[in-house]
Amino acid sequence: MSKQLILMKDVEGLGIVGDVVSVADGYCRNYLIPQGLAQPVTDKMIEKLADARAQRQAELLEEKAKAESFAQKVESTSVSITVKTSGEGRLYGSVGSSEIAEAANKAGLNIDEKMVHIGAPYRQLGEYKARIRLHPEVTADLGVAIVAEEED
Repeated sequence: MSKQLILMKDVEGLGIVGDVVSVADGYCRNYLIPQGLAQPVTDKMIEKLADARAQRQAELLEEKAKAESFAQKVESTSVSITVKTSGEGRLYGSVGSSEIAEAANKAGLNIDEKMVHIGAPYRQLGEYKARIRLHPEVTADLGVAIVAEEED
């Protein structure tokens, strides 16, 4: 059985303020209503939240536009990560999201580790593309070169 609710706040994966959604009874009763995230649907509530919904949609469009312009900057940038390797060229350890985010920040990009999606950590030298999620609808590929540290 599902219930119709109107969202009072944005809920990740469900909707934005003012959206009318159908959710399971338990989710409604145990989480959304007690947390103040949703209320039962009424005409008065729909009218009350119409302006908030329009304002939030405008904010989301602005955020998306900023993310798209930043995505172009990310796409045109590549970073190099220097790692220690064995004599055969194998990495000691691996290169993960945190190292990529750190290198991107040194290159002038303000990227958080949580935004970097690479699947599995890189364990070999070479050039890769790291997927950077800037917005729920906007992603960019950052060029990542993993090079061996020069030996003395």
